[in-house]
Amino acid sequence: MDEMIRVTLTGGGPLDGQTQEWHRADLPEDPAEWGTYMIVDGPKALARDPGARAAYEPEEGGDPRVWVWRGWVP
Repeated sequence: MDEMIRVTLTGGGPLDGQTQEWHRADLPEDPAEWGTYMIVDGPKALARDPGARAAYEPEEGGDPRVWVWRGWVP
């Protein structure tokens, strides 16, 4: 069975405070490279660019299971 990793999204942004579960096999081998660009639908989407993605990644040297808001990515 594939190991599941639970991450918490913090630091603001549209998904702040959410937790997500990821399959370990879907993440890079090095936890320092973990993170995501997520499409955000509905009222939390970026109004001027609804297709923009919310970028979250761990702090350098921090807990790789806590992903911090980095801003919008076109």
